[in-house]
Amino acid sequence: MREKWAYLNDIEGCEVVALYTLHNLLEIAYLKEGKQQSLTINFHVAGGAMGYVECFEFDSIPLPPAKERHHCELQTILHVNLYGSDNGWECYEELELVCEKANYLLYFSDGEVYATIVKDRAPSFPKFPHVEASLPKELFSVDFFKENLAFAFCAHGEQKTPHGLPYSMHLLSVTAEVINALACEPLSYDEANVAIACALLHDVNEDTITKITKESPLAGNKEVIAKGVLALTKDKSLPSKEAQMRDSLERLKQRQNCVAMVKLADRITNLGEPPKQWDAAKKRVYLEEAKVILRELGYAHRYLATKLSEKIEAYALYM
Repeated sequence: MREKWAYLNDIEGCEVVALYTLHNLLEIAYLKEGKQQSLTINFHVAGGAMGYVECFEFDSIPLPPAKERHHCELQTILHVNLYGSDNGWECYEELELVCEKANYLLYFSDGEVYATIVKDRAPSFPKFPHVEASLPKELFSVDFFKENLAFAFCAHGEQKTPHGLPYSMHLLSVTAEVINALACEPLSYDEANVAIACALLHDVNEDTITKITKESPLAGNKEVIAKGVLALTKDKSLPSKEAQMRDSLERLKQRQNCVAMVKLADRITNLGEPPKQWDAAKKRVYLEEAKVILRELGYAHRYLATKLSEKIEAYALYM
C-alpha cells in the first residue's frame, strides 16, 4: 500500500496534460516541475481458488505509441483518494481524482475494458487512510540490476564476444552506456529500471537457448521488459539481415523510449574497433546499419543519439 501512495502523492497538485488508454491500462500525463511525467495505472483483475482481486497497480512508464487519447479532460489534480475493501479473500479498489471543477472516479467496470473513469460518481467503498510516501530518489534499483545481471550471466554461460572476451563485457558495456545516458538526461525511476534490464538482457532471446517472457524470474516490470527484449531481438526466420534489422526497428518504434534507447547504446558499444576478420565490405555494411538505427530511433534519447552520431563519424578510422 505504501508503494501505491508514493505514486498517488506525486501527482497531487499537478496539471494533467492528457489521458491515454491501452487495453486495461490508463496513463495520466502530467507536469511536475516543468517536466512531463506519467502515472500509468493497470486495472488488475485476478480470481481463483484463493480469492478475487480488483486492484490498481501503478508505475511511471508511459504507454507505447499504440495508446489512444481518452475523451475525458482533467484539470489540475488537487487531491487523490483511494477507496476499497479487503477481507483477505476479496479485494476491491476505487480511485478518486479531486480536480478543480469536478471529481473523477476510476473503477472496475463489468465490460471487457477496465479503464473506466466517470465524472462525479460516488465511491462504493470506504476510504483508505492516506499514507505519507514518495517515489525513490535513486537513479535505478541496484537490487534489480543484480538480479537481472545474474539472469543474463546464467543465460549466456561461456559465450564470447567476437574479440574473444566473456560476453558479460558486451552486456555491461551496453548497460554502462545506458546508465551514463540516464545520468545525463534522466527518465523516471521505473523507466530507468526497464532500460537497464533490457540492456542486460537484450541478447538473451537472440543468442541463447533461454527465451524471456513475463513469467521469467526477472526484477522489475516483467511484462514491459519481456516485450522490450523481444523487440530488440531479430527475427531469424526473415530472409536477410537487412529485413531482420528493418523488422526489429519497426517493432522498437512501437515500444517505449526506455526500450528503444537500448538499441542506440548497443550500436555505440559495437562501433569500437571491429574484429580483425572483418573486411572492408563488412565494415561498410555495419556503418550503414548504424546510420539507419540513428535515423529511425534517434528520437528515443537525445544524449545517446548525439553520441552515436559521433561514433559513426569516428568509425571512418577503421575503414
